[in-house]
Amino acid sequence: MVKLSTACASRMNNESEGERASNGEDYDMTRNIVTRLNSMVDSCTPQQDLSECRIYKVPNLLRNVKPEAYTPQLISIGPLHRGDAKLEIMKREKLICFREFKENKLSDERIMDLVNIIRNKEKNIRQYYSKNFNEIASRDFIEMILLDAVFIIEFLKESHGVGGGPKNLEPWMMSDIEEDLKLLENQLPFFIIQEIDEEVNRARQELPSIPVLRLATSHLGKYWLSDEVQNDPKVQRSRHFTDLLRNLMLKGVIVRSFTFDNIKLKYSAVMLRKAGVRFRVAKEKCLPNIRFEKGVLEIPRLEVDYSFERFVRNIMALEQCYKPFEAYICNYIKFLDNLINSAEDVDLLVGKGIILHWLGDDAALSNMINKLNENIGDTSTCYDDMCKKMNDHYENQWNRMKASLRLVYFPNVWRGTATVAAAILLVLTLIQTITSVKSVF
Repeated sequence: MVKLSTACASRMNNESEGERASNGEDYDMTRNIVTRLNSMVDSCTPQQDLSECRIYKVPNLLRNVKPEAYTPQLISIGPLHRGDAKLEIMKREKLICFREFKENKLSDERIMDLVNIIRNKEKNIRQYYSKNFNEIASRDFIEMILLDAVFIIEFLKESHGVGGGPKNLEPWMMSDIEEDLKLLENQLPFFIIQEIDEEVNRARQELPSIPVLRLATSHLGKYWLSDEVQNDPKVQRSRHFTDLLRNLMLKGVIVRSFTFDNIKLKYSAVMLRKAGVRFRVAKEKCLPNIRFEKGVLEIPRLEVDYSFERFVRNIMALEQCYKPFEAYICNYIKFLDNLINSAEDVDLLVGKGIILHWLGDDAALSNMINKLNENIGDTSTCYDDMCKKMNDHYENQWNRMKASLRLVYFPNVWRGTATVAAAILLVLTLIQTITSVKSVF
């Protein structure tokens, strides 16, 4: 009995020691995991404060659809494409432009003033970008901002016919640079361009001078320019050129409520026409101002050339990153995507004057519109009420019957006249037949 008790006690002691050893191993492993995590966290680059961010790296979901739409082809502006070998050719052009800029009444002391303006705002400028650029030294960063800002100012002046712009650029470069300046990833904060421009104008005593905002609006936003656009508060608060172009597109936009109902238009333009929907081009120019009332779909005219896709993709990327719950342009493109399923739909809208394009054929435009919406998130919608009304209109059988009658028998005045004449002839024949039958009896 004593031996049994001793054996039991020995076994319990061994188990306790085993548990302590096991617990010790578990503790060591747990501690090692925590230590490793702390080490990995400490080695991470601090996250950029996104509350001040306005210039974004395009999300890969969007970029992968069409990378060239978001990538500058000739000139790099700002840090996001700095160091791209195929864009280095323009570094020489920037330096030549800066030399001409400096030789126009600007001493070294004045250039130092410009450098100090950028130095004092360097932190704010860096915070504008969604990516950290700690690897770019302060001296290199300031130099880059100064060269790029000067080039933009001089380019806009030359394009607007104001003296002093870059004379070293070949004609073919001008349109390529203009397109690159619209890209979301190829931007400088607008405030630093304005401050440098104002300081230069004071140094040169060029008063009154054309503000850089007006130059940019007139040149880059020529399709949406209106008389009162310069005084629009949203335009005045534009953060960079891509944001400016979006604000110009939305000048006079109907303020709509954004919801998460996500009701989509189910039927294409051709199908809606078969349900009696009439299409009319709106007199106003703000593209998202679409209306549907009493069976009439009114849409502002859309003009599409070969640069349209690249331009709109960058506006949509900006909205996805910066204004996901006020994404007017994304919702407008989604509406068009649902309205247009084929070249026949485009042909109908072209015939009504709603679309004017230079893409060669209607199928090309249909394909482009359908691909614009790829990988755009369904965050919120502003056309849900209108889409519901249009869906209900199509699903009303009486509307389709009336439309079928009109389209088959009254598509134009000649067919309508022939239909009426045939109906009258049929009635007269019927009357004559009845009269003949009665006379027999």
